[in-house]
Amino acid sequence: MKFLNKSSIKVILLNLIGWGVLGFLGNKLYNDANQIIVAYQELYTTARGKENFRITSDTFNETAEQRSSLSTAWLEDKDLILFIEKLEGLAKTAGVELKLNEPKSVTGKVIRLDLTFLASGSFASLYYFLTLIENLPYRLEWKTLTWALANGTTWSGNFDLAIISYNNHNVTP
Repeated sequence: MKFLNKSSIKVILLNLIGWGVLGFLGNKLYNDANQIIVAYQELYTTARGKENFRITSDTFNETAEQRSSLSTAWLEDKDLILFIEKLEGLAKTAGVELKLNEPKSVTGKVIRLDLTFLASGSFASLYYFLTLIENLPYRLEWKTLTWALANGTTWSGNFDLAIISYNNHNVTP
């Protein structure tokens, strides 16, 4: 015990206290560094999310015109009456008498609208009317086209048309 005098004990105690303080401060520094890393990660994620949102918003705004023109290629179930009125207007424009039957929504692999109608008029008028229908912005499929000379110069025809680009929100395929 000769080696452990008061000054040696003081040095040992000061060393232990120093190492304890050093350990405490190191632990505090490690925890603070982790908190800073987490804060930077959250900041990066938030900034990246805002940037992605801005890019998405810009893209959405830039494609508004294309999306609106694309949506006109689909006949919605809510627009069916407008479509029938448009067909009647095309018939009047072509000089054709039109008699529409009740349209039927058909489900299967693809939802479609079946439309049958009787049209009569001159050959040129009927042909012009069919051309006007073909030029509508919808995907159409003619199921049957039968027309014949009714009398004199009047032609009459029965037409069965399927509108493939039809959205009926009340029916699922």
